[in-house]
Amino acid sequence: MSTRPPLIRFPLSRAETFMRSLPLLISAGLSALLLACASQPQPKLCIAEAAMSDRIVPTPDDWFALLLHGFDREQGVAPSPSVDCSGVPVVWQEPQAEECREPGPEAKPLPPPERLTNEDLVLETIEANQRLVWIVARRFTNGEGLGPVGLVERTTQGFVVRALGSLRAYPRQARLRLETAGEVKVLVAEGEVCTDEAPPTCRRMARVLPLRQGRFFAEAVASNRNGGCLGPAWFPLSREKELSLPNGLHSKVEFTSTLSVKPEGIVLDEQVVMSILDPQQPAMPPIPYRRAQAQRVLAVKDSRLVGDEPSVWVKLLEPELVAGAKFLEPAPVHIPGATVPPESKTAEVQP
Repeated sequence: MSTRPPLIRFPLSRAETFMRSLPLLISAGLSALLLACASQPQPKLCIAEAAMSDRIVPTPDDWFALLLHGFDREQGVAPSPSVDCSGVPVVWQEPQAEECREPGPEAKPLPPPERLTNEDLVLETIEANQRLVWIVARRFTNGEGLGPVGLVERTTQGFVVRALGSLRAYPRQARLRLETAGEVKVLVAEGEVCTDEAPPTCRRMARVLPLRQGRFFAEAVASNRNGGCLGPAWFPLSREKELSLPNGLHSKVEFTSTLSVKPEGIVLDEQVVMSILDPQQPAMPPIPYRRAQAQRVLAVKDSRLVGDEPSVWVKLLEPELVAGAKFLEPAPVHIPGATVPPESKTAEVQP
């Protein structure tokens, strides 16, 4: 009867030991990565005081105290210049004419309000426990307002500000929403401005602010070709201008646009109609002489808005101005609840 020789076990080499343990290492690494992603803390820029979180419906003063640093409930005012609850000044810088193909709106700030009221508060519910909150702490002669804007979540611990920034837009009939362009969330703020004419003419405008690391950023639209500035992330959905031409006639320029947010970016469908007016014959209807339309797609790259071309409005107006055309004085705007200095009553509805 033969017996099997005993097995001789040689010690494993380091390479063999590593290869046998590799599946376990990979599994442990993936588990740690998934756990880190799942437990990544959300930003907590500001937290409401207990008195606010206990209320079923917060008051306007509650929202003012949450987003405005140093808000005085008794006086109903915040220190000027305004500072948001994270300690960042509430400021806004529009691109200048020498910096961009199209400058931002030109307007002078009005005196600070004696007291903030519910007319200075814009709320928009985006989920059951989340709201976009904008406080209009300062107003301008063109009807715009400026103040902190925040994404606020109601939790079991109270109200928590998840994102924060400064917003300058039109408070009248304002609408705020969060959209996703590619992999970046953007804040879209729409509002309108109306003239003092009877009947008034109202036009809507939109601002777009990318969200980056818990902050809403107001940045100009950059050229995808050379990195230059095309204009502010400020998009009129309708506007109208009248030009005085060198030959004595007038040109009426009418612009309409739609704005939508899609996976490829901010999509703008624009149309311009230019018509001739004879100031010596005001009863004569305008005679259209030029039409143009175009679609612009502004992509979000590195959390910045970039595009290939400026607005069709800019492309049609530039040659007219070079040829000697001049803008006529626009109608004054109506600013609810604000006293406009006499020298500011001819502020533009749109630049």
